[in-house]
Amino acid sequence: MTPPPRTASELVIDLAAVRANWRRLGEHAVGAQVAAMVKADAYGLGAIPVAQAIAEEGCTEFFVAEASEGIDLREALPEVDIFVLAGAHPGTTEQLIAHDLTPVLISAEQIERWSLLSARQPGRLRCSLHLDTGMNRTGLDAVEATALLADPSKLQHVDVVHVMSHLASADDPDSMQNERQLAAYRRIRAGLPMGVASLANTPGIALGPAYHFDHVRPGIGLYGCDPSPGKRLGLQSVVHLHSPVLQVRTVGGGDTIGYGATHTTAGERRVATIGVGYGDGFLRAQSGRGRVAFDGHTAPIVGRVSMDLITVDISDLPSDIVVTPGSIAELIGPTVTIDDVADAADTIPYEILTSLGRRYRRRIIDEPTAAV
Repeated sequence: MTPPPRTASELVIDLAAVRANWRRLGEHAVGAQVAAMVKADAYGLGAIPVAQAIAEEGCTEFFVAEASEGIDLREALPEVDIFVLAGAHPGTTEQLIAHDLTPVLISAEQIERWSLLSARQPGRLRCSLHLDTGMNRTGLDAVEATALLADPSKLQHVDVVHVMSHLASADDPDSMQNERQLAAYRRIRAGLPMGVASLANTPGIALGPAYHFDHVRPGIGLYGCDPSPGKRLGLQSVVHLHSPVLQVRTVGGGDTIGYGATHTTAGERRVATIGVGYGDGFLRAQSGRGRVAFDGHTAPIVGRVSMDLITVDISDLPSDIVVTPGSIAELIGPTVTIDDVADAADTIPYEILTSLGRRYRRRIIDEPTAAV
């Protein structure tokens, strides 16, 4: 017997929208190969179904954060190219080779390790190079890059697939860091012309052709979030989150709502309690700031978000919208977007997506005209 769902809250993931977004990003980066970032379980949405859908659209390259993610993906997609952003760490090299995973080498030490391994193989091992041009996170730093430029023979035993870097401020097109990183990347790339040039993430695609080179690596855009000002990329919503109302009550003026009594009513109000909370990844930071929607009209969250519940003031909804126990609230969707949720929580859409809990009843749809 199939066990009942653990919750009545439903998270709908629209793979048709993911497909459309991958194609759309390619339209913005004409002539560039479009890879796909599916790290962190495709930003929490399910790496295997997402990657399978994009592979059917023609995507042949997928990036994951670490070897274990690549191993899982390899079982589902034996023919695609999978790149591991953490590179070739001690203890992972055998896994990389065994599962045909390509490391993105992030240091001189990793280049040396992978080259020594490759020299003992019947054919050269593949790798990508990550150059740090200003993020100061991972990648060859300026000293290591200079040394490699002075002696490119250090790469003679490996097959370099990409020479890549990563933009730190691409979501701010007015940031001078974008131009500084572009100039630094071009300078290093001129001395390392092997492989494919790759710089742009999703917001980097929106910066324009100068940043596209031969290859782009979108992530957040695949999942329906457009970090470019003015939403210039024209992406489709992928995530739809709904939860039922558990109870509706009238609260008198001067009463308080929720933990800590952080909200006091100015007069008599109608309050709906909804069965979702920070235990589901609905962040506590939305307390007193976020909104949910009923039939396209929003209502404010009042009081604190608790582990399993939120309370919403429905008093000002139009009179023709009747909210009763069992009514369905939109938490993420066309009315309350992921960007809206992120703004209310003072965070970014990436954190919202990767925080969505496993307690939701998940439903995957893959029809262009499917209704949610």
